[in-house]
Amino acid sequence: MALFLSGYVLAKYEMSKELTKSSKIAVPILEVEGTQSSKISAINNIGFYDFNVKNYNENKISDVSQNYNIEIISNADESIFFELYKGEEKVELKDNKTSNIYIEGTKEEKHEYRLKVIYDKTKSNSEKDILEDVQIKVHSEQSRI
Repeated sequence: MALFLSGYVLAKYEMSKELTKSSKIAVPILEVEGTQSSKISAINNIGFYDFNVKNYNENKISDVSQNYNIEIISNADESIFFELYKGEEKVELKDNKTSNIYIEGTKEEKHEYRLKVIYDKTKSNSEKDILEDVQIKVHSEQSRI
């Protein structure tokens, strides 16, 4: 007589773990401050506008690093052109826009700029005065980690 024993074991194992973490949203800060406006004319054909871009305000420093670019918006004709300087260094403008500039997060940082506006009357076909506002826009996005 032969006896065969066969066994089956059925088991179920479950593990559940709940992880909770509270976090706050990182706050990006990018402030732009500037001086008073400048007027140019055929006699006084160069004007300056000083401004700065900083990653802090009176209450807080930015939690994140950012990339930003500066865009100069104007509807003026080819008789008015712009040069941008960061400190003493000339910043390249392509279609009146800079490439991306990095600003660190978590420590105070301020970038100082000077916009030079030049009026070349010889390139103007108009005998009328040019009344044109120039706008500086700063576009920023959080730097990728």
